[in-house]
Amino acid sequence: MPADTSTARYLLAQGNTAEARQQLRELAEAGDAAAQVEYGKLIAGDQGSDPADAMKWYQRAWRQQEYRAGPASLRLFKRYQGSLAFGETRAREVLAPLRPRESPQDLQLALDVVVLYPGAATDKEWQEWLRLYRRSCVIDCYFETYAGRYAQHRGEFEQAEMLYSLALHRDPRAVEYLQDMHWNNGEPERFVALMQNLEGDVSLDGAYCLRVATLIKANAIKAEHDPSVMRWLQRAVDKGESLALSEQLRYMLAWPDFYSHEAFTDTVAELLPKDPAAAMFYRAQGDLQSLWYALRPERARADLEDLVKQDMTQALMPLGTLYESGFLGEADMDKAVEYYTRAAEAGIAQGDEALADLYLRGRGVMRDPIRAYAHKEASKVLLPRTAREEARERLALPESLQPAGEQAARELVEQRRRWLEGQFHVAITH
Repeated sequence: MPADTSTARYLLAQGNTAEARQQLRELAEAGDAAAQVEYGKLIAGDQGSDPADAMKWYQRAWRQQEYRAGPASLRLFKRYQGSLAFGETRAREVLAPLRPRESPQDLQLALDVVVLYPGAATDKEWQEWLRLYRRSCVIDCYFETYAGRYAQHRGEFEQAEMLYSLALHRDPRAVEYLQDMHWNNGEPERFVALMQNLEGDVSLDGAYCLRVATLIKANAIKAEHDPSVMRWLQRAVDKGESLALSEQLRYMLAWPDFYSHEAFTDTVAELLPKDPAAAMFYRAQGDLQSLWYALRPERARADLEDLVKQDMTQALMPLGTLYESGFLGEADMDKAVEYYTRAAEAGIAQGDEALADLYLRGRGVMRDPIRAYAHKEASKVLLPRTAREEARERLALPESLQPAGEQAARELVEQRRRWLEGQFHVAITH
């Protein structure tokens, strides 16, 4: 089959991720800008991927004036808490070369940018672009999603819900923005009810079902098992969405009381030919799940160290946990601190959270409440946007230590922000 971006997208739709990846990489390396964007999206979706790897391809595409790289880079940034002001600044940079009044492609790209950061456009721009889009779009139109996002931005929530509801069956972004709106308004149960109404729709594709599953997880007010998550993930798997297998494994690990080691192992085996590195990553974590009484710490260490050598930064955290646990014999706290620190410096919030806990308890390190406070505050910069409220809580410090704690936190938070903001600069304006 000849290599081109259309063929690669078809292969992805069939669940043939490995062949699609190979085709897109070949095209991207040969300078195909459209393939560079698509390949960047694949990398961004990989378990444990470094956002810098995806951004490299977005930047190369952008330099060839493939401006679809702009919204793709912004969506990657929105995985993190980040700074709203920073995100809006980046969004304005991405909007700068677009000519939405002159080109229907640029018009849709502009709307794809501002639905991510509505404050990046003025009311006048929003209204003009929506009017132009409604008049000009003929096929694959998403007016209700764009208009719903603008209504949400203006605080017109009933209007936004009505518009999103019209788009729910066609555009997974409408599901995402609906969840965001009801969550921010303190009404997560409204989102749950709407998703229950969608379960009978057999026309939804795998990517859509995967998006719904992840949003249901994010929507939970407290940590509790929800069987509908696995139902949506299984629908995604059945429709060829290989990333849903990784999400199934992640959910099984989060709720080992509800799933057997046998079911977990079967899912790892299903994922293995599609994504060997991700399968190895989850297998290692299953080997360390004590509730399944199937501990294999030596194999887990070998797998995780191999993945770290392959630059899978996500493997740093379970490797640090393994050395802290003592499953290999005695706990090796020097190695645990090393891997937690590397994880934090690679943009993983749990690295700073683990260091905060060690310094707070004095486990393997000298007890240092000031450093614990600083690492806890630094972790919030890198939290995923779906993090629970308890992850954002502050550590208590004695009043006498508060000034030193705040100073240490400011310095470490600034380091994390510089890392985060340095990763997501696709539109070079200087």
